[in-house]
Amino acid sequence: MKRITKFISDIKSIWIDQDLRASDFFALFLTGFICANYYTALVGDFTDLAYVRDINILSFILVFIASVAVFAATVVFFKSTVALNWGLLCSSVLFAVLLCSQLDREIYFNIGVALVLVFIIKYVTDENRLGTDMLSMSKKTSFIITTSVFAVFVILVSYCTIMKYKTFGHATFDFGIFCQMFEQMAKTGLPFTTVERSEYLSHFAVHFSPVYYLLLPFYMIFRSPAFLLAAQAFVVGFGMFPLRRICLKLGMSPAMSTAAAVLYAVFPTMANGCFYDFHENKFLSVFILYMIYFVLCEKNAGIIIFALATLSVKEDAAIYVMAIAIWMLLTKRKRLSAALILVFSVLYFVFACKMIELSGGEIMMSRLDNYYIEKDGGFLNVIKTCVLDIGFLIKEVFLGANTESFSEITYGGQKIEFIFWTCIPLLFMPFASKHTTHLALMIPLLVINLMPEWMYQHNIDYQYTYGTAALLIASAILTLSEKTPETRRRLMVAMLALSLVFSSSALASKAGKYIARYNKYALSYEATCHALETIPEDASVTAYGFFVPHLSHIDDLHTCPDYYADYAETDYYVIDTRYKTDSHTTKMIAAMDDDYTLICESGYAQIYKRVMSDE
Repeated sequence: MKRITKFISDIKSIWIDQDLRASDFFALFLTGFICANYYTALVGDFTDLAYVRDINILSFILVFIASVAVFAATVVFFKSTVALNWGLLCSSVLFAVLLCSQLDREIYFNIGVALVLVFIIKYVTDENRLGTDMLSMSKKTSFIITTSVFAVFVILVSYCTIMKYKTFGHATFDFGIFCQMFEQMAKTGLPFTTVERSEYLSHFAVHFSPVYYLLLPFYMIFRSPAFLLAAQAFVVGFGMFPLRRICLKLGMSPAMSTAAAVLYAVFPTMANGCFYDFHENKFLSVFILYMIYFVLCEKNAGIIIFALATLSVKEDAAIYVMAIAIWMLLTKRKRLSAALILVFSVLYFVFACKMIELSGGEIMMSRLDNYYIEKDGGFLNVIKTCVLDIGFLIKEVFLGANTESFSEITYGGQKIEFIFWTCIPLLFMPFASKHTTHLALMIPLLVINLMPEWMYQHNIDYQYTYGTAALLIASAILTLSEKTPETRRRLMVAMLALSLVFSSSALASKAGKYIARYNKYALSYEATCHALETIPEDASVTAYGFFVPHLSHIDDLHTCPDYYADYAETDYYVIDTRYKTDSHTTKMIAAMDDDYTLICESGYAQIYKRVMSDE
């Protein structure tokens, strides 16, 4: 009886004596309502009206009552409404994640959900209802948490992308070329391939990326395409550490710095882009953030090292170094160093272009050929068009799309949608600084992502987002550092929530797909691997693109589709039976004529060997 009396007394103390407001009761019932909707959305398709007819109303009411009771009990137990407000925030974020992941990559639906979520976040962060001002941690704890988040990021992204490899989901473009390139680097020290342009050619004839040699010693140890995917996840995830350092350098608390590291991990482009194979661009985020950190520290050695590291990624990486150098000049940070770096980055770009030419290729200026006044006009044509016809530039930046080349998948709104995907999760903070000089960091967003008509440049699924994403996040942090501690906390909560929602929408159709697929067809995939292992390493082979990464140890390897040359008469042809009826396979079969005989069919692989004539 005493316990019951005390419990009633506690309830009276909290619910009567503490002068709870109507808004607290509204938050309680809203939390219950969201939990009930979460339950029903979990068991049905919310996009179908039949979903409403089939909802078990009794279950809905019971979940609502149970949720209200649980969160009311937390108020009594903790003698505070903080737990209630955390419950409202977490339940609304989880519900938003569920909705956006189920509808899958619908950006305008995401925006609608985000608008509702922002109102809830505003409520729970007003008057410090979450009690975040009480959160504190040491720098050691901050580092441990950041390291833990980093480890989770690397493990999950590595596992999911390696499962894509094991289910033959990675093709020649853009994974098989790098698998063969690293094999050739391991054998000869040179980045040659036969599958990238259907001839024995250095990859540096396509892109000048000496950064790959940083991975070569480790590849020599593990010697597997799976290593490249794990290394890529490691490199991308490592950007959390320089971002945390940037926050600490700007005077933010260890807790806020840790939150920024988590923001990096859940930003929509970071994990998402790793599913599109393997690229040198993934190094950009960590190098750029370290360069910015050393700029803030005003340490020339660090600035120079990471400027050079960034330049080594790719010929067009010079634009990121130029942007940071211009930002340094405008903010009066190490102006002499900035001027020298700016000049050097221009010279390095010229050098990189020359190296591509000497390797037998040419720089891909076609990405900006929509600005050419004359055919093959080059950079001068681009500059002339942008200066003399600013209206055309604006049209191309916000509307331009190559609808002729990509008639089925390209439309004018893609560039605006790219801005939504990358800027809404940051609340457009990169553009909200009181220091307009920070806008210099947005130059690559304009030049790399928005000016080209090449659709992949402004698509968050591909590799062209990593340098831009690093600059966007860094700019958001610079803007955040200008705010009061209370405003920082409110904005960080919102950015974390929106990034998680948008990221779940982008990843929903990918993260578990390859794991489920492998578990379902494991025997077929293993049989396919065993069949491919029977092909001699010294043979010449033409293989369907999804088999190329698994055959990358073969020196004379050719790929289907035949984008760059007609099919060669190789010792073996390998057909992927999953795509046996598509036009590329049909052409591949026609190229064999009667000169080949089927010698092995296992899993998804059909292996044909050339019949040697008696002549």
